[in-house]
Amino acid sequence: MDLNNLKAKWDKVFLFQDKKGYKSLRISIECKSDLFIAIDSDGNRCLLLFLPSDFDVQLNGTDKEKLQLTYIKEKDVILIKLNDIDFIDLFNDLIISLYSRIYNLSDPDSYSKQLISTFYKWVEFFDDKQDKKMSREEIQGFFGELFILHEVVIGATNQNINSVLESWRGPYGNTNDFILDKKNIEVKTKQESKSFVKISSEFQLDIEFDKGLELCVVSVINDISYGESIFDLLNKTIVLIRDNQGDLAILYHALNQKGLTIDSVKEYNNHRFIVKKMTTYDCTQDNFPKLSTSNIPEEITKLKYHLRTTTLSDFLIEEKKY
Repeated sequence: MDLNNLKAKWDKVFLFQDKKGYKSLRISIECKSDLFIAIDSDGNRCLLLFLPSDFDVQLNGTDKEKLQLTYIKEKDVILIKLNDIDFIDLFNDLIISLYSRIYNLSDPDSYSKQLISTFYKWVEFFDDKQDKKMSREEIQGFFGELFILHEVVIGATNQNINSVLESWRGPYGNTNDFILDKKNIEVKTKQESKSFVKISSEFQLDIEFDKGLELCVVSVINDISYGESIFDLLNKTIVLIRDNQGDLAILYHALNQKGLTIDSVKEYNNHRFIVKKMTTYDCTQDNFPKLSTSNIPEEITKLKYHLRTTTLSDFLIEEKKY
């Protein structure tokens, strides 16, 4: 089950004529459980999981503003209903995620529990929970992290895509933006005209024992006409994740840590950037210029300083121009 296949099935459901109540279609013949997509009498998109009549589910139900979970005992069905058409794309991703987890399960207890647990994992992504707006500088920094995430995902495979997604730790407040097995990556995004990046603490360029540390500098220019927004970058990355059959919940959960959803980031569409250059430096060399916990007195804390990138050629690992 992929996105194009699911969209084609929705088109078929909407073509059904003169049918009262739910217009529904089995999601696939490969699915061992009775899983259907449906449209209710109000035109809302739904997912229906029919259960054996002798099986019971203990479910309190969840009625969020945008997404609803209900167990209708008299119909022996678990219902997930989308109440907001602005979240159709995310709802499709939820359905694909649910399908991938239950299509091969034949035991009602297993597939019903899997559906319910996956729902609760996803329901938070349907909330507009943005607490505060990002500043221009925060938007630029977040764009740079997403750019590097997209670059990393390009090289991912079906086998490692989820671990690649989980390596993005910037939204969680980790010391470095990407935590990999053999190295960490700190991402800094600057205007191309600037000669320095801002280091916000004495921990950012601190080396973790027995691991590499790279400083990745993304140089951008503002371009409202031809640049890309955060939303654009996210959509490109989502396409790659789908192609590799990755778990999109990992990405959406990371966004959620910033109070963002795939829909709410559209608010920043007037901030658009063109990446001109990506430069990577090796921070593990003894003479790399930095202030960190390893070379300052313990009495000094909460350091913030500028690091001039024009003098770092001796530590260059890679430079890519776009």
